[in-house]
This record gives sequence, C-alpha cells and structure tokens, in this order.
Amino acid sequence: MALILLDKSAWVRGGADLVDYGELCMCAITRMEILCSARSADDFATLQEDLDAHRDLRIDHATLSAAEAAQRELAATGQHRIALPDLVIGACAQQHGADVLHVDRHFDLLAQTFGFRSIRLQ
Repeated sequence: MALILLDKSAWVRGGADLVDYGELCMCAITRMEILCSARSADDFATLQEDLDAHRDLRIDHATLSAAEAAQRELAATGQHRIALPDLVIGACAQQHGADVLHVDRHFDLLAQTFGFRSIRLQ
C-alpha cells in the first residue's frame, strides 16, 4: 500500500474520505498547519485526536537539508518562492518514499524537483 503524505489542502477538502488513496500519513508541519485552524481548545483537542490516527513521517535534519537544496535548485530558475511548509512536505515525501495528496499547484512543481508522485485531489 502506498504511503500518502497529506497536505493541509487535501485534509480540508477530503478529511476521512481520503482512505482510498493509500496509507494516510502526516508530518509535523502538516499537523501544525491543521491545528493552527482550531477555533477553541476543545476543537484543538478533537483535531489532535483525529490527526493521531495517521502515521507520522519524521522530519529531521536531512529533511530540512533536502528542502534547502530544492529551494536552491528552484532559485536557479526563479521558482523558489514556494511556501516553506510545502518545501518541507515535499522533502519529507522524498525522504520516506511517499506520494503527496494535495489541492495546491506548488506540489506539481515540487514533484519534479523531489521525484515524488503528486496526486491532486479532485
């Protein structure tokens, strides 16, 4: 079963209905983006429980180094102004051999740089 790293855009659009894509995974930056949208402490706790159901793909120094290298590569063509969370998610996907499920055009470009499969949620 494919590892599917969720971007916040896919989580917001699809939520629990995304299980058909493969094993849904999160990384710390996606969790933090989703939790940032909580409207109360109770909502935060509920979101945290929902997110805990997904496998966590670690982000470490190698992930951040890969994100910076990709940013440098993209700068060579003037395409480096991509949101930092997206760069980190792309590097995390590369590191763990995961695909990225999203509704964000940046991941199509990042897929070319990192070599992961970009899956656009319809």
